Amino acid sequence: MSITDVSTQVERTLQKAAGAATATSPLTAVRTVRARTARLVGVLTLVALLATLPFAMHWAGPAFAVDYGLIVAMCVLAISVLGWIGEISLAPVAQMGFGVVAVNVCQVHDIPFGFTLPIVALASLPISLLLAAFTLRLKGVSFAIATLAFAYMAHKTFFLEYLGTYGAFGGSGTRQVVRPSFVRTDESFYYLELAVLLAMVLLCYSIHRSRIGARFTALRESEMAFATLGHPPAAYRFFAICLSGAIATVAGALFVYLQLQVPSNLLLPGQAVLFFGYAVAGGLGSIGGAIAAGAVFGAIPKYLETLTKSGFLTYDLFVIGLVVFIVMMKAPGGLAEIGRKVWRRIEGAPTGGSAA
Repeated sequence: MSITDVSTQVERTLQKAAGAATATSPLTAVRTVRARTARLVGVLTLVALLATLPFAMHWAGPAFAVDYGLIVAMCVLAISVLGWIGEISLAPVAQMGFGVVAVNVCQVHDIPFGFTLPIVALASLPISLLLAAFTLRLKGVSFAIATLAFAYMAHKTFFLEYLGTYGAFGGSGTRQVVRPSFVRTDESFYYLELAVLLAMVLLCYSIHRSRIGARFTALRESEMAFATLGHPPAAYRFFAICLSGAIATVAGALFVYLQLQVPSNLLLPGQAVLFFGYAVAGGLGSIGGAIAAGAVFGAIPKYLETLTKSGFLTYDLFVIGLVVFIVMMKAPGGLAEIGRKVWRRIEGAPTGGSAA
């Protein structure tokens, strides 16, 4: 055995010994136990909260509030997904509107509910591809303005005519969407929304942690370098826009099942600016932050309307804006950054730059 081989073997042995010493040190062992306990308690608490939320909040108002919060969370998630490639979309509210229309078309043709949401998701693709084609060469502020223009065009030329003032499909009459029999109440509808939202979250996490997610990050950092490496930027931009559009369109489908009638004024393009503010407050690009911000800022105002007997409506946008401003001042990374810091403290992990 050569001297080089002996030195390499000794170095590996020392590294293993150092790793074993670190792994078995009392401080590390305590942190490991604390982290595992925190995760177990956290998961159990979250499951219990999600399972009982609509009933636990009955003191503050009807389950409609939390149902609406989950729909807003989906729309905020759709905006946050485009943050993966560094773009800002103000079209999700318009895409929600197409989901509303798609549900009506499915019910007119007596399509079973089990096929409706998949059809709605697939129906979003032509609209998303059209939007992507028009905005392919636009970036940053230009992309955001183009998506807002698309939303206004859709609202003025289609939703005003089709939905009318009272949300009656075809612009007249009082026709409503009919919920499936197993979700007649707002409490039962909550669990359907929760299941759909969890499926969206799992899909987004899977994509974000895959090679596609890594390439999204590379595309956001430098499109020129991304193309130099042999990856097609247009294909990945199309994919991100289609994923965002599918999430927003399914959110619109659930919205009309919740509301039963959706007047055109509930799909005003300016609403997307408010949802974008929620996405920023949650941490643009963060999945968990988007869900938390959308659910909180969507549901709490509805509960406050009930508690104040609609008096909160006078100040709702001011209060929401103030809360978003405070969050961004305290944590530029939004609720996602706050959540990470709090969780590291709970687990006992070092929060500073140096190891403890």
